[in-house]
This record gives sequence, structure tokens and C-alpha cells, in this order.
Amino acid sequence: MRTNEAVAALAALAQESRLQVWSLLVRHGEAGLLAGEIAQALGALPSTLSFHLRDLCAAGLLQAHRSGRSIRYSVVPEVWRQLLWHLGEDCCQGREALCTSPSARIDALQTGAVPGPSRPRVLFLCSQNSARSQLAEALLRHHAGDRFVVSSAGVRPARLHPLTRTVLAEGGISTQGLRSKDLGELLGKQGFDHAFVVCPDAQVDCPNLPRLAPDQQFWPFPDPAAVMGTKAQRLQAFREVRSAIDARLRLWLRTDLRSEPCSLEPLPAKSPK
Repeated sequence: MRTNEAVAALAALAQESRLQVWSLLVRHGEAGLLAGEIAQALGALPSTLSFHLRDLCAAGLLQAHRSGRSIRYSVVPEVWRQLLWHLGEDCCQGREALCTSPSARIDALQTGAVPGPSRPRVLFLCSQNSARSQLAEALLRHHAGDRFVVSSAGVRPARLHPLTRTVLAEGGISTQGLRSKDLGELLGKQGFDHAFVVCPDAQVDCPNLPRLAPDQQFWPFPDPAAVMGTKAQRLQAFREVRSAIDARLRLWLRTDLRSEPCSLEPLPAKSPK
């Protein structure tokens, strides 16, 4: 990559909204997103978004191709790799103290090279961090918050589903502090001892991600947010997934973890009248 090309790419990313667009499209890989989908995900005005997309395309970071009547945008991985090589080779001359692997901190935290808390850390991962992983986070914190530091995140986070809060409150589970989080907020900032991928969509992304924890398991649960129907039917779907996750966590705490069993009170089936 020539210096002027590197400057153009870095300049294109040196603006908050454009960096958000880039980060979003990186998570969607080669499939990319339609312009309208990008605008909806970021809450951006289409007229403003078009300028950001134009600048990212001009820098070679994105590519655009027609999909029906719309334009689909996706990242150009080779340009990103060329930019990283330019920074590591041309600028830093390969100095390892400056040019570490992008996953170096993640690997160091996972192997224990960086000190962590005395309590084991647990991560629940799903695609949007709006329902299943949030339910798991709140339930484990309720059952064993004194034994674990619990977090959840999404590969492509969306807003916390309101029925997630509803069914947790029915079971007397605190929802304090629950919010949708991007996996990038956690990677490299803290290590995890246990990681559970709780939806098939996120599991598809896992081969493209660094290993999240020494103990990484796939616990698929159906997506309650995908259920259509009346409010009562949708609420029942959330209750069923909450109960399934609760049962799996209880099993893990009692048997899979091979630790001292703890007393777990059953959750109420429905909200108190």
C-alpha cells in the first residue's frame, strides 16, 4: 500500500460515524448490508449516511454492488490487511513491541498472563444481546453472583428486548445494569474462564473470532424475539426460553462445573398477581 492510500484510509476512519459504519459492516463480513439496513441499525439519516459510505468507498475500505433496487455495501478485507501491513512494516519496521497481533491482549488475558479477578469470569454470547444472552447473564448473577463475574455481549448488538425485562421481573430476577453490549467492548479488556454461545447465529461467527475462553461451549436456545403472534404468545415464548436457560444453568452449576452444589430456589412460573 502506498503512503497516500494509507493516509486516505486512515482519514476515512477518523470520524465517529464513519468508524461506526465500518465496524458494523466488518461484523457482517462478505455478505454486507443494504444501505437502508445500515441506516436502521445506526439510526442514521439516509442523506447523511450516503456521504459516509461514499468516503469509505473512495478510500477503498468498502465496496458497493447493486442488489435489486438497492445498493449493498461490504468491507474489502484485502485493503484492511494492506493498511495493517503498511503500519507494521513501513511505519514500525516490524518492531514487535509496537506491532503486536490484534488479538494479543485477548490471548494474554485468556492464558492468565494479565491478572484478573479472584472470581471466575463468565461470558454469554449471542448475535444481538437482546434476549437469550441477557436472560442467561441475569439468571446466573441471581443464582451465583457471589461466585462469578458475569457478562453478556452480542456480535451485532441490538436494543434490549422489553419482554426480556418482563420475564426476568416475573421470576424476581434483578434487571439492574442490563444493557446491550458489543463484544468489542469486552475483548482485550477482560479475560473469561467460561464462554457460552447461546444462539446458532453467533456460533456461525465463532470461527472468525478468537477463542473467547478456555472453556467455550455451544448452548443453543430458540430465539423468543423471532416468535410472531399475540402479546400473550410472545410472552409465553420468552417464558419458555427463560425456563430452558435457567434449567441449563442449574445443571451446569450442579454437575458440569464439578464444584460444591448450591441451593437454588425455583423461579415463579408467572408474575405475582
